[in-house]
Amino acid sequence: MPRRKKQTVKINNVVSLEGVLQEVYNEACVNIKSAQVGMNELTTSAEPTDTDDHVKIAKAKTDFLKTKTDNVKVKLEVAKLQNDSVKNTGDIAGMMNAEADGAVNANHFKEIRKMIRDKALEDTPAKEEDNK
Repeated sequence: MPRRKKQTVKINNVVSLEGVLQEVYNEACVNIKSAQVGMNELTTSAEPTDTDDHVKIAKAKTDFLKTKTDNVKVKLEVAKLQNDSVKNTGDIAGMMNAEADGAVNANHFKEIRKMIRDKALEDTPAKEEDNK
C-alpha cells in the first residue's frame, strides 16, 4: 500500500474538503475489504467441534458484519456530502446555508420526532387522569 499523503485541513477550502472526503472514503473501503477477508478466513479455516465454537464464530461474524455496515454508512455519508457539494458547485458556505433555501435535512426530522414525542407525553397524563 502506498504511503499516505498528509492532509492539511482548511476551513472553507474545497480542495481540502475533497482530500479529506477521499481519505475517509478510501479508509471505509479498506475497512470493508478487511472485514470481508476476515469473515472469509474465519469461514474457511474454522472447523467448529462443539456448540461453544459455533457461538464464538457467529459472534466474530457478527462483529465483522457490524464493521462492514458501519463503513457502508460512512461511504453513504460521504456520497451525501459530495452530492451537496455538486448541487452548490463546490460552495462550502452554500452547503452550510442550504437550510435557509428551504431544503430539508436530518435535523428537521429530528425536530418533528421530538414534537410528536412531546405531544404524546402531553396527552398521556390527561388520559390517566380521566381513568381515575
